[in-house]
Amino acid sequence: MSANVVFQVPTGGYDIYVYDVLTGNATQVTTLAGSEEFNPAFSPDGRSIVLDVVHFDPFFQDLFITNVATGVSRPLVGGEGGNDGDWSPTGLIAFDRLGSLYVVPASGGTSRLVRANGNDPQWNPAGNGLVFVDASDNSIRSIDLRSGAEHVVAPFGINPAWSIDGTRIVYSDIFNLFLVHVTQAGAPLGPPRQVTFDFGAVFNQQPTWANDGRSIVFHSNRGNEVFDWDLWQISASGGEPTRLTGTVGVGDFDPAYYQRRFVAFAGFTPGS
Repeated sequence: MSANVVFQVPTGGYDIYVYDVLTGNATQVTTLAGSEEFNPAFSPDGRSIVLDVVHFDPFFQDLFITNVATGVSRPLVGGEGGNDGDWSPTGLIAFDRLGSLYVVPASGGTSRLVRANGNDPQWNPAGNGLVFVDASDNSIRSIDLRSGAEHVVAPFGINPAWSIDGTRIVYSDIFNLFLVHVTQAGAPLGPPRQVTFDFGAVFNQQPTWANDGRSIVFHSNRGNEVFDWDLWQISASGGEPTRLTGTVGVGDFDPAYYQRRFVAFAGFTPGS
């Protein structure tokens, strides 16, 4: 092999795709020019997605709403500079901006600060509380937005997600997934239980629940490829993960389940 090896970086960018678990087909949803899209989250009826839209020259990032059927996208007024949006059952979108948590109506409006020093919010099923990462100590916490009462779910983690029945929270410690049984208020009922057991430079992250509560989809490079991240699925009770979907040779990220059939994710679209 020549010592002057040239690695060819693929041209293109990231768009939002929706994968049909039953048919095995992935459909591109966003086609925004001059930007890349990440972190999708479905509306309660599955007709729309809130997502991060990132521009690199000049750099800025905003939240957009995309109609799944038409692919038409619009900026979310009040979501300027936002990241990691999540849609509540009551019509609000929670997101983080500059290390603090905000909510804004899904129809757009004035965003409201609900908690300083927080990232990566996810709603509880009732739509009155969040699980999030504390930006000060990186603990996983829950908060009741009515009273402000908080609980420490786990001492360290990223990417928390609340199950649709409100009884469990799954999160990543960067390398593996863990699950905690909680009360409806988000108070832990016991210690975290490890769900995946990978070692070395393997990263299992961004878990999302199927609505039956039986399975979790996450992104991972567990196929032993540093840059080839795919979507994997595992039973909530544990076991061996199975590969769900992903393009060979490039990363696929940020899965978001809707019911038991559709998974939105950020996938690479090759350039011309």
